[in-house]
Order: sequence, then structure tokens, then C-alpha cells
Amino acid sequence: MKRTLIIIAVTLIAVSCAENVEKLAAKHLDNAKEAFSLGNFNVAKQEIDSIRILFPKAFETRRQGIRLMQQVEEAEQLRVIEYEDSMIAAATAAFEKIKDNYVFEKDEQYQDLGLYTIKSQAPNRNIDRTYIRAQVDELGRMTLVSSYRGSSYIHHDWLKLSVGELYVDTPESKDRHEFTDLGVYYEWLSFINGNDGGAAAFINANKDENITYTLYRKNGPESSRPVYRNLKLSKDDRYAIASLYDLSQVLLSLNEHKNLRDEAERHLNFIRSKMKDGSAEEGVQEDK
Repeated sequence: MKRTLIIIAVTLIAVSCAENVEKLAAKHLDNAKEAFSLGNFNVAKQEIDSIRILFPKAFETRRQGIRLMQQVEEAEQLRVIEYEDSMIAAATAAFEKIKDNYVFEKDEQYQDLGLYTIKSQAPNRNIDRTYIRAQVDELGRMTLVSSYRGSSYIHHDWLKLSVGELYVDTPESKDRHEFTDLGVYYEWLSFINGNDGGAAAFINANKDENITYTLYRKNGPESSRPVYRNLKLSKDDRYAIASLYDLSQVLLSLNEHKNLRDEAERHLNFIRSKMKDGSAEEGVQEDK
């Protein structure tokens, strides 16, 4: 009889403790629900995490917390998608406003991405001069091309652009094309996908200044020498490159927001699949 009474007493104490734990945990759950209703998603998630950390044996409240966490994460992704949709709309409007300033070319058979250029900088319009031109692909990646024309090859590898005491050096280009036609020698040195050491940004920032540049050839791993000095970047070229730089920024922004929206959409679908199959609740059972 005495043993039976002890067992009953212990059981009552355990039940009372369990109920007390659930009540304490429920306060955090109520806080999480309130934060969620106000759109304070981070606070809601912190309160739900507190239940798991402070009250691991509050199984029922933890299950409710997991369901609420999924709702919070769902709402978070819906908010991200709404924001990214607004940014995509703004970037698209900015692109539509300026796109007619450029020539767009794409060979569907050989090119995955088309290119935007400025008509005045087309190579076939500038075969008689040395200059710098630019192009931007559909993802917003910008390429600068140093186009040399002369009586012999100079095999230049990189450029220095200057405005007074200010200057910028490009890295050594790994993309160089050389050819000759009717006794004239040509070199095209490309700095692809924005890997220009900040040269395009420098030109954009100084488009109203007199920019000079020098072509350099590497002599060895650590040394170079100038092979064509003090070339002037014409006003038309400065403005063309600056315009394409602006286009690049718009398209980079547009594609970044598209990627972020796609990522949020994938995350949302994953969350909803968990909500549907109830797999998260099983995790609480396993902790018992």
C-alpha cells in the first residue's frame, strides 16, 4: 500500500512538472504569435527557438512552435518575393527607358547571350584608329576592348588610364587577338566580364575630364614597359563607355533581383512541402 502511494505521488509530481513546463513554454509561444502577427519575423523565430532550447520536454508546445515557425518562414519568403518583384519592376522600367540608346546583336546559332554596344564604337566604323570600346551582355557583364592599329605589332598586355594625378591600371589581359590586313597591324585586348581593374568605373566617373592612357607590354613576371604613350580617350568614347557602364549597372541589378526572387521561390516551395508532409513534427517525437 505504501509503495502504491509513493508511485501515485511521484506520478502526480511528474504530471504537475510537465504541465508547468508547458505553461512556461506557452508564454514564449504566445510572444512568438504576437510578433508574427505584427510582422516581426525575427523576434517570432527567436521566441520559438527559446522553446526548443529552454523547454526541450515541452513536446506539445514545441510541436505548435514548429508549425508556427513554418508559417513564419513561409511569410518571410512571400515578403522577399514581393520585394524582389517590386525591384524587378523598377529595374525593368529603367532598362526600357534607355535600351533604345544601344545596338543589340545576337546570333541565335552561336551565342547564348546577346551584346549591347554603341553604334559609333563599332569596329567597322573605326578601322583607322586606336581606341577603347565597350560592350555589355544581357546579364549586365561589361567588357572593355583596347583596339590598337599600327604599322607593326606592339603586343600590348594592359593599360594605364590617367586623369591628372589619378590613374587606374588594368590587369594583364588573357584575351588578345592579333591580325594584319593590307599591311596594317591590329590588336584587340579584351577585359571580360568586368575584370578590368576598375577601368570602366574610372572612365564613368571621369567622363567629363580629359582621360589619357598608355599601352604596356610585359617584359617578364614582374616588369612591363610602355609601348604606346599618352593616347587620348575621345569625348565620344568616354560618353559611350559611360553610357554602357550605366546599362551594365541596370542589367546587373535586374538579374540579381531575378536570381534572388528565384531563390526565394525555391525556398518557399521547400517550406510548403514540409508543411504538407508534417515531417517537422516527427522531429519532436524523436527527441523524447
